Amino acid sequence: MLVSLLFSLVLLQHVLERGKSHERSQIITKLAGQVVTMSQNKFASNVIEKSFQHGDIVERDLLIRQIVEQTEGNDNLLVCMIAAIP
Repeated sequence: MLVSLLFSLVLLQHVLERGKSHERSQIITKLAGQVVTMSQNKFASNVIEKSFQHGDIVERDLLIRQIVEQTEGNDNLLVCMIAAIP
């Protein structure tokens, strides 16, 4: 199970780096709701990093809004900051 998960994450990174723009866009759009959760995982965070590096301005804006969005009882930016502290 872990091997297939790691392979999937590596595959996503590859498509984000070398895939066509519509493929990148589909991946980033699907990941948008999971940015904070994935950012806290050692391997999944690499996918989020590649999304920022290779996404266009609209896609990066979508990801950023997911991080800075604050709702009642949910402060995503704070969660990311706390998770970054060793």
